[in-house]
Amino acid sequence: MKRLFLCAAMALSLSACSALQQLGVPISSHPDTAPAKTRPPAAPAVNGKTDALLREANRLADKVKSGELTRLAAADQLGAFRLKVVGANPVDDNTFAMYRYLTVEREAGRIDQDAFRAKMDERLREWMRRWPKLNPKPAEPAFTNFLLKLYGLPPLVR
Repeated sequence: MKRLFLCAAMALSLSACSALQQLGVPISSHPDTAPAKTRPPAAPAVNGKTDALLREANRLADKVKSGELTRLAAADQLGAFRLKVVGANPVDDNTFAMYRYLTVEREAGRIDQDAFRAKMDERLREWMRRWPKLNPKPAEPAFTNFLLKLYGLPPLVR
C-alpha cells in the first residue's frame, strides 16, 4: 500500500513524500493479505496496462524522492512510458497534457500541491462527465484510469 501512496504522490505532482500524508490513506499491508473481515471493499478491476503505469510511476517516484530526477523529468518519462505501453488516444493525451502542465507549474512554484490536486481532480471529473457521450471511445484510457484510481474515482469503462 505504501507503494500506492508513492505512486499517488507522483501522479499528483511527482513530489513523492510531501503528498503522502496529505492523502490520508493509511499505510498497511496489501489488501489481499489482510484478514477477510478487515479487507477494504473490492476496487474495480484494473487492467494490465494500468498496473504497468502504476509500477512505472512507483519506480519514478523513488527516483524523485532520492533526487535522481526532477518531477518534470519523471513526468516526461512516465509520458513516454504511457505512449509505449498504451499508445496515444485523445482522452489520455488530454489528461497527460494537463498533468504535465500542472507539474511544470508546481515545479516553478506557481501552484502548490493543493492547487495541483484540485485542478487535476477537476480535469478527471470533466472526463467522467464527457465519457458517456464520447463517440467513438478510445479502447483503453489506461493513463486516465490510473489517475482516476489514485483519486478514488471510478474508471472509465466501455
